[in-house]
Amino acid sequence: MIHRFGAGRLRSRRAAVTLAALAAAAAALAGAGTASAAGATLYVSAATGSDANPCTLAAPCLTIGHAVSVASAGDTIVVEPGTYTEMVTVTTSLTITGHPGAVVDATGLVNGFDVSGAGAAGTTVRGFTVENAIGEGILVESTSNVTVADNVVELNDQGFDTPVTPECTPQGQIPGDCGEGLHLMSVTDSKVVANVVQDNVGGILVTDELGPAARNVIANNVARDNLEDCGITLPSHNGAATSDPSLGGVYDNTVVGNLSEGNGGAGVGMFAPFPGTASYDNIVTRNRLIGNGEAGVAIHSHTPGQKVSGNVITFNTVSGNGVDPDTGSGHPTGIALLSIDPTTTTIGGNRIMNEYYGIFSAGPIFTIVPFPNFFSNVQIKFGRGPIPLG
Repeated sequence: MIHRFGAGRLRSRRAAVTLAALAAAAAALAGAGTASAAGATLYVSAATGSDANPCTLAAPCLTIGHAVSVASAGDTIVVEPGTYTEMVTVTTSLTITGHPGAVVDATGLVNGFDVSGAGAAGTTVRGFTVENAIGEGILVESTSNVTVADNVVELNDQGFDTPVTPECTPQGQIPGDCGEGLHLMSVTDSKVVANVVQDNVGGILVTDELGPAARNVIANNVARDNLEDCGITLPSHNGAATSDPSLGGVYDNTVVGNLSEGNGGAGVGMFAPFPGTASYDNIVTRNRLIGNGEAGVAIHSHTPGQKVSGNVITFNTVSGNGVDPDTGSGHPTGIALLSIDPTTTTIGGNRIMNEYYGIFSAGPIFTIVPFPNFFSNVQIKFGRGPIPLG
C-alpha cells in the first residue's frame, strides 16, 4: 500500500535516499557533455563529394558510410548539409557531426545509424535529422560511453505494421517495443542528450536483451507525438536480469530534464514483463510528462519473479495524462504502480495536475515520500486497487 510518512525514525532514511538520488542525477547531467576526439578530420558532402576522393575539406567523400569505412579510431567526420540516403554502421570509435541540414534518410533500410560493438565505445553522433528507417532511427547496441546528442529523430519504425525487427515480439503481457525512434540496447555509461524524438512509433527506448543497460543518462530530450508507444521506456527483456546483473537488467539509469508529451503510451515507463526481468534503481527527476495516452509515469511488474523496486520519481511535472490500462484504475492517472512482488518506490516533490488519480497503486507497493507531492485538479490523490488478472 502507499504510505505517507510523517516525522520520526524514517526521516533520515528518506533524506538519505532522496539526496543520493538527486546527487546522482545532478552528477549525471553535469557530465552530459563530451570531450572532442583526437585524430584526423574527414569531410562528407552530398553536393560536391565523391567516394573516390580522400575525404578532405577540399575533396570530400560523397557518403557517410564511406567516410566511416576509411576512418580510424578517434577520427572526426564532419557532414555537410544535404540528404544522405544510407544506413550508417559504426563499429569504430568516431565523432560524427552533422551541420544543420544534414539528413540521413533511411527509407527501405533497417536503421539510420547503427552504432554497435565494443570497438564503437566512445562514439558521438550529433547534429543529424534521421528519418524513415524500417526499425530504429538510431540504434546503439552492446557498447558503452556513446553520446547521441542534438539530433532530430522522426518518422522511423516504418516496419511497425509488418514487423521486421525482433523488438516487435511481445514480451509477456507487454506488446513489442519495435525499437522506437532511438534505442540503447545493452548499452552502459552512455548519454542521450538534447534530441528531438518525434512522430515515430515510440520515442526513446533502453533495453537489456544482450546484457545490462546501466548508468545511462537520458537528459533534456523532447519525446513528442510518438503515438503507438511510450515517450521514454526502460523495459527489461532479459530473463537472467534478476539472477545476475552482469547478464541483464535496466538499472541505475537517470532520466532527467526531458519533455515527454503527446505519446501513445506512458510519458516514462519502467517495465518487467516476464519472470527474471528487472528494471530497477532508476531515477526519473525534473521531467515534464504532459498529455500522454497512458500514465505520466508507469511502473509494471506482472508476474512473480520480476523486479521493479528501488526506482525514484521526484520533482516531475505530471499533467493531463491518460488511463493506464494495466493497473485497472479506469481513470486518467499521473503515476501508476503495479507489482505482484513486494516493491519499494520513492515518490516525492512531484507536481501532479489535471488527473483523476494522482498516484495509483496495485499490489504490494511500499512508497517512500521524502517530500510532499503537490496536487492540483486531482480528484483522488492516492488510489488503490487489486492486481488486475490476465
